Amino acid sequence: MPTLKDIAKQISALAVVKAPIKTGNLKRQLARANKPANVLKEDKKTGSFSFELNYAPPGAEYGGFWNDPTVSETVRKGKTKNVPGAINFADKAINSPIIDSLIQDYSDEIAKKVVERLSKDIDDLDI
Repeated sequence: MPTLKDIAKQISALAVVKAPIKTGNLKRQLARANKPANVLKEDKKTGSFSFELNYAPPGAEYGGFWNDPTVSETVRKGKTKNVPGAINFADKAINSPIIDSLIQDYSDEIAKKVVERLSKDIDDLDI
């Protein structure tokens, strides 16, 4: 089973893969900003978790132009050297079927750990 860190690595890689093709700085900044420790947020109190992709990290704020087609008419109409199909790249990454599969894998891993913990606690009971 993949670990939490393994899953987060794949998610951050998706953000980079889905980024516009000719924006090298954006891809570099995405790779730096979306490290596993930053992508996956876990709430210890509720046991819930969420994935957060930073599509406009420091040094590449223009990622916002590519993720929101209402921001730039130039990007939306494909008047740049970049690929217009790359618009909404972070949304495409987070909505990828790969993400659904990773979330399912992580849920399975959590369930396995819960069962192991319960089994250990039951075994430790003096009955």
